[in-house]
Parts: sequence; C-alpha cells; structure tokens
Amino acid sequence: MENNQTKVGVICNEDIHFNNPIVIGGFIGQTTLGVTTTSYIIEQFGLHEVAKLKSHQIAPVTVFVGGKMRSPFRIYSNDKGTLMVIQCEVPVDIEGLYEITETLMEWIKPFNPKEFVIIDGVPVEDLPEERQAYLVAGLDRIESLKSSGITIAEAALIGGMGGAILNESILTGQNAIALLTNVSVAIPDHDAVLSVIKALNIIYKLGIKTTVLEESVKKIHEEISKVASEYKTATADQDSLTGPDSIYR
Repeated sequence: MENNQTKVGVICNEDIHFNNPIVIGGFIGQTTLGVTTTSYIIEQFGLHEVAKLKSHQIAPVTVFVGGKMRSPFRIYSNDKGTLMVIQCEVPVDIEGLYEITETLMEWIKPFNPKEFVIIDGVPVEDLPEERQAYLVAGLDRIESLKSSGITIAEAALIGGMGGAILNESILTGQNAIALLTNVSVAIPDHDAVLSVIKALNIIYKLGIKTTVLEESVKKIHEEISKVASEYKTATADQDSLTGPDSIYR
C-alpha cells in the first residue's frame, strides 16, 4: 500500500495474516523506552518482521543488528497474528507525521485491530524511587481497568509518532491507550521497561517473561548501592582527616 502523493508506503515481506491483533507501538521520543520495550517483546516472543514503512520523512538510515541489515521503521507479528508490534528506531520528521500515520492506520484497518497501545517515557535525571506505569485512556477504558491496580495518569502530553497514532485513533474511533513511566536519562533504566511489561501482562495477559529484566534491575541496584556505600566510606575517611585533631586542619 502506498500514497503516491506523499510517497509513503508499507512494504510487506510476506503474506500478512493478522487476526484482530493487539497493536503495540514503540518509537524514539524524549526517551528510548518505546523502542527498548518493544525490542524486549520482539526478542521474548520471537516475533518476525512482516513489513516495513518507507517515507521521505524518515531518515534514510540502515539499522544493523544481529547480523541483519534492516529498515528503521518495521512491523512485526507473532505466528498467530494476534500481536502486532510497530517499531521505529529513528525520529520521524514532524512534517511527515500526519501522512505516515494515516497511511499506517489505513494499512492496519482491514486487520480489525483490538486496541492500539503506545509506550512512552518521561525523562528524569535520577532513578525514581517508586516505579509504576501510568495509564492514559478514555473514560470507558479507564473504568474497565480500575480493578487492575494500574495508576491512572492525571495529565499527559504525548507527541511524536506515538501521539500521532493516538490522535488518529481518536478521530477514527479506534480503541487506544498509552502506558507511560518515568525513565532515567543518566543510566540504563531496565526498571522502566519492567514496569511497562508488567502493566502489559496485567491488561492483556500476554505472559511476557520478566526474569531477564528482573535480574538486570537487581544487578543495577546492587551496583548503585555499592557505589553509594563506597562514596559514604570515602566521605567518612575525608571527614576524619579534617577533624579537630587533624594535622591537615
């Protein structure tokens, strides 16, 4: 499928057989959480690439990962066609967001998607003490998820490709939600990915395994605690050198 006026098109790698899929989107924004989370899902489920999107508004770069050269804007599927994951690893020019989103949504429409899920991160400097995912959704969807224990966001402004998909969903009457969480921009933040994965498992019963993430989070927290302990010890030693009886006073 291609829009000849804007030269935006979805190129299929194979015959597509989606069946009322949940559509999860992860894109580059203020953080890389969307891409990191969707990459984890793709790896855990062994999803295969079924299509790619081309546009003059997407940087003409090639992604080389796992011994394969790939287009930056890719669409994945599970074997049953019940899960679609959309991922773009480069920023999309703001001038092309409308055309790209419209083309993408028109391509997805015949598959009768169950719901669109956009994953986005809110950048913070340090690792947040409390980790949770926040839900952005319409009133009816919020009501249906009240018992899930997922925190409802008080307010949010979602931009970029994810925001464009949510906006198009509103205009066309498609079911759509967003899952947001705080993400440290200072150090690798696997805890943020874990928070979103847990929320996805609660809402959609996806059964995504989290063992690898939990081990990574534990290791990072152990390293941070070690650094904090060493800093505390070093500070105490410095204080002893500059105390009342110190020759360096």
